[in-house]
Amino acid sequence: MKKIAMIVPKGSKYGNNSLLKSFLERSDIVSNFYGAWETANLSLLTIAGAIPERYNISFIDEDHGIKINFSEYFDIVALTGMTQQIYRAYEIAQQFKKNGSYVVLGGIHASIMPQEALQYVDTVFIGEGENTWLQFIDDFEKGCPKRIYRSDGFIDLTKSLTPRYDILDPKLYKSFSVQTTRGCPRTCNYCTLPIMYGATYRHKDIEQVINEVKAIQKINADAFIFFADDNMFIQREYSKKLIKEITKLGIVWGTQTDISVADDDELLKLLYESGCHWIFIGFENVSKSGLNFLDDKQWKAKQLINYEAAIDKIHENGINIWGSFMFGGDNDTCEVFENTLNFTLKNGIYSGSFTILTPLPGTQLFKQMSKSGRIIDYNWSRYTFWDVVFKPLHMEANDLARGVAWVYDNFYSKENVSERTLKLKKRMINVRRRDDDNRKNINKEKIDS
Repeated sequence: MKKIAMIVPKGSKYGNNSLLKSFLERSDIVSNFYGAWETANLSLLTIAGAIPERYNISFIDEDHGIKINFSEYFDIVALTGMTQQIYRAYEIAQQFKKNGSYVVLGGIHASIMPQEALQYVDTVFIGEGENTWLQFIDDFEKGCPKRIYRSDGFIDLTKSLTPRYDILDPKLYKSFSVQTTRGCPRTCNYCTLPIMYGATYRHKDIEQVINEVKAIQKINADAFIFFADDNMFIQREYSKKLIKEITKLGIVWGTQTDISVADDDELLKLLYESGCHWIFIGFENVSKSGLNFLDDKQWKAKQLINYEAAIDKIHENGINIWGSFMFGGDNDTCEVFENTLNFTLKNGIYSGSFTILTPLPGTQLFKQMSKSGRIIDYNWSRYTFWDVVFKPLHMEANDLARGVAWVYDNFYSKENVSERTLKLKKRMINVRRRDDDNRKNINKEKIDS
């Protein structure tokens, strides 16, 4: 039986920002909040679902502490990696090539920069790999694998196979991810996802999604499920049907979406009843000028006026918000840090992700900044979203690095965490009280009738 190693390279969890690292060393609060992101790499698990049973698969997650045994021989070594992980991926590739393994690499960075990747590996996969992997396996067994396998168009997600959750060590993860859709119609200038998955939404069949959750429950009956869609609720009718089926599973879960979720009362009610504990929303900025810079179509800038009312409505429906904010845009000044912190505290944001604008290869932002000479560091290991790799317009690079660390220090201070926790408990008490009152009224109506 031939052997395949599927390897997740170790990455830089919080970057090289010494000020941020100093805070993280003093506090474990952020790690506790970020536990929901500690999921296994879904790309490799999905590809594993397309590998024939005649192969023995080893899933080696270096990013979650599994040590790589370079003395073990594998016929094929399959790697993936974000930009900040890519140098480690290249190191692993070169070591296994010395041992005679055939090394392949996929993922967003390799798809965008295949010629760079080909200096270190035997084959590069460009785009979604479910279909091209089957062709690669066939070519490999015939002794004629290609240097590049390029996905023609985007795959039909209804034909995507169930990820191989069974090859994981479940003890390594605090949660497990499922993907129901791919694609995003937004035009954020810093985002690589439309490049990889396209601007049109595609989705799996509801039965597929439910089967994937059940596959996770087989290895961890009480697993927290993170739906890793970039914006899960764009297709509302599909989303509502899916959530109704999720409700039957009795799981606790979270996902990513945008602020427009607050516009749909029925959807919010379904989310709460289904066990959705929080939703991750990319607010990105709290000023109109800041949002204008991030998106040519200015979709988020148009939503800004409704941010606070929308947050209140989501909270009133018993759902917590994990807010995402990005610093360093061309319209940001040093005031952005305090303004953002005040916004999060005033609105009772449950958890926060605060990052530095990062011009990832392939994005509109990268092309613009590279052309104008504003990128100051092409060391991919620093493209972590916590390190400054470009020249900001209205502050110094050190101000930007210091500012994001200051926000983390204050947002996750014991005082502010306690205050947010108290607000959260009060909200949940009010929601439960309202639900009890509604049930009593319904029962009374039944009795009276």
